Amino acid sequence: MILSYVLLLLAILFTGISQVLMKTGSSGKGEGRFRIFTMYLNAPTITAYGLLLVTTIISVIVLRDIPLKVFYAVASLNFLVVTALSYWLLKERVDREMIIALVLIVTGVLVFNFPG
Repeated sequence: MILSYVLLLLAILFTGISQVLMKTGSSGKGEGRFRIFTMYLNAPTITAYGLLLVTTIISVIVLRDIPLKVFYAVASLNFLVVTALSYWLLKERVDREMIIALVLIVTGVLVFNFPG
């Protein structure tokens, strides 16, 4: 059971990394006649697709032990990971509204999973 939660956290991390990689890969202008292909079929984007495939496989394994409602509640922490990685790696601005939203998400996850 603990292994399932560790795998779930790993899946959340991989999802965040893949989303940042997709943003990085799609932000290029592309080159040549087939600009649309070079824009979306580059190393960061293809790596992101691969990570999403790994995340899907991990999620299927995790769902054998963790209830679906708990899985989705904890998986919503992905927003926190994406925001942190975007701030750290892409130097994106995090404003007050985003921080309030992240606090609400974390609070919701804690309240939802709190026994009692």
